[in-house]
Amino acid sequence: MQETFDYIHELLNRQMALRAKIEASPLAGELRFYYGNDYYQEEARSIGLAMIREGMDAEGQQVILDFTKEHYRNHVDAEILWIARMMRDLLAITDTFVDNLQADGYTYLQSNVDLPNRHAIFYPIHNLDEKSLLSSEIGLHTVFDLRDVNHLEHLEGWAYYRPKK
Repeated sequence: MQETFDYIHELLNRQMALRAKIEASPLAGELRFYYGNDYYQEEARSIGLAMIREGMDAEGQQVILDFTKEHYRNHVDAEILWIARMMRDLLAITDTFVDNLQADGYTYLQSNVDLPNRHAIFYPIHNLDEKSLLSSEIGLHTVFDLRDVNHLEHLEGWAYYRPKK
């Protein structure tokens, strides 16, 4: 029970810090979040998946689904599928993984949450995209250059390949 409380406490602290960064941004009033593109949702996802990886399956899934039910009620079934996919497709970030990304022409890893965060979920990108640039404008630290080996040595979290659109 204490472990669950600790994760929830961490989530609430991270969401408060995120809110402060967003509110301090000149873009604050213009931001529109939607399912799958919501910084707060990504914080809940990261913590929930970490809980699942630690053996708290029901509690972790509940953290993710509670957020989805509250903010995106029509997407609960899609979120259940997302959770299953992430638990199946997440990869450890290793030197070999980074070498393979570079060989495939990827130049960056984009985090789903502000860093540092040991529960971050990364996806490779070829070039900085709209989400990367927006995150930077808000003041979030979410992008790692794969050519900068010094930063990659201390990278914690998991990675996955986003599906092609």
